[in-house]
Amino acid sequence: MSKRKRRKSPGFSPATMLRPRLDTLWTDEVLLRKGDEAIINDLNALARGVATDSLVLTVLRAYLAASAPVRARLDTILPRWLSERGHADTLQEMVAGQSLGPGLRPPALAWLKTMGADTKTLEHQPSLFLKAYYHDDEALWGEKSQAQVTVFWYTDPGKKRAQGIGFLLDYNPPWDGSVKDVLVSPRRPPKRLLEDVLSVWRRGDMDLESISAERAKVIILTALNCNRAANIRLPRDLIAARDVFDRYVLSLPDAPDTPSFTMDDFDLLARNGKPPEEIVHFERTVGRRVRLEDGSELVVMGSPGLDDEEW
Repeated sequence: MSKRKRRKSPGFSPATMLRPRLDTLWTDEVLLRKGDEAIINDLNALARGVATDSLVLTVLRAYLAASAPVRARLDTILPRWLSERGHADTLQEMVAGQSLGPGLRPPALAWLKTMGADTKTLEHQPSLFLKAYYHDDEALWGEKSQAQVTVFWYTDPGKKRAQGIGFLLDYNPPWDGSVKDVLVSPRRPPKRLLEDVLSVWRRGDMDLESISAERAKVIILTALNCNRAANIRLPRDLIAARDVFDRYVLSLPDAPDTPSFTMDDFDLLARNGKPPEEIVHFERTVGRRVRLEDGSELVVMGSPGLDDEEW
């Protein structure tokens, strides 16, 4: 009689399950009814088998997603727990290396201060912003059809490597100013990165304008709010670059007219709306929608403005 092989259930690593388990434990109904030691015991159990960097980062993100009462309670527990487990150095290295987004830095600094660390130097770190460039085709068409804005930053405090992210914007219907696509560059020495990217644009006779970090942020966030108004989901490549956007774009300094946009808005747009890739497929296989002076729309063949297939 043959023996049936027992199916193996798919295994999930402790790191993979850490965030959903923390989200379950850090609700008002669960955490606020527990004593400190019970909360610490839960943390000790969940931390087993999780690498230090992943553990600290996940704890920070789960903390930020919790309610205000839960965060207030965790502020009395997490600094001591992280310190006792020897994770204070990891947290300090993350802050010093500027690897945390703007939302995660404040609690990380506050916990380090509670642990007794001197955070004065960490609170006044130099910006990693390198350059930003903008181009649109208004001069060609009399009004904007497409535009792009690209932000470059140093990836390390020593400023030996740099990276960039470019946003392609479309002002034709149905985009109406939305982010249509993004491109994240590889990490390279700063001078080489700028030379490589700028040479591609200049070969296309694109007149690039160097802009401030503040203006770049205004343009990008304005476009993302257009995605929301047009009910168009974020491009797949931007969703994949969530951490890059949080750390290097959303952390750029504000201007007086910077529109409101948070990572909660980002996550909402990552889940909802019409996929932009479907619209692009229609444009490439059928035609583009353009708005005429009388407000009516027309589908035309061709690719006016910036060539989004080669940008």
